[in-house]
Amino acid sequence: MGNFGYKTVQTQAMDTAKSYWILSLAVLLLISGPLLSAAEKKPGRSIEEKTKIHRLNTKQRSAYDAFVYLNRIPAKADEGEEILDFTARVYSLLANQEGRVLIKLPKGMGREAYLGYKTFMRTDAKVSNGNCVTCHTPEKFTDLKKHVVNQNGKALPTPSLRNLAKRKVNIAKVLQSKLAAAKKPDASKDYKLMKLNKTDLTHLEAFLKQMNDVDDKTFRELILKSNVLDTSIE
Repeated sequence: MGNFGYKTVQTQAMDTAKSYWILSLAVLLLISGPLLSAAEKKPGRSIEEKTKIHRLNTKQRSAYDAFVYLNRIPAKADEGEEILDFTARVYSLLANQEGRVLIKLPKGMGREAYLGYKTFMRTDAKVSNGNCVTCHTPEKFTDLKKHVVNQNGKALPTPSLRNLAKRKVNIAKVLQSKLAAAKKPDASKDYKLMKLNKTDLTHLEAFLKQMNDVDDKTFRELILKSNVLDTSIE
């Protein structure tokens, strides 16, 4: 009788433990969701894993994106940051890097393109003032708004400046037309702020050609085969 009582108690204890285990598993499933298969457990590859580049936080793959990555230039304005404050922040960073001869250019991007970038970003200079960034704001290079170029003109959406080659845009022709529009008496305020000469247009064209996306392998090479720009002769 004593042995039977012992077995009964033991069986009850085991049943209690089993019930507790089942209850715990049920609670765990409610919290964490259903169990995942081996395929579901495998996470997707990150941008860094795909490109083998650390700290990359953009899906854009142009030489320009390699440039801002190499020089740690902010890709876009912070939330609530005015565009003029953004450009001032970028120019402060560039000045610091230039002073220490630390500006890096990705493979294929030359001095002309870099100077074009600076002209593109200028908003209040007396010379080489593109004022382009006012409407073509990074990182999409469009403010997604409509603008009137002249007093009697129609409001048109700002096109993105990315992948112009794919869209077969004649960059030189477009720049010439913008400069012509800026010289008209009824030009918009943003256009009137442009102060460009023939050399500036050449630099801007060189810069805009850096905005075409490439594949991950080529993008990686743009970064790994970069060169330091000699800014001591500027």
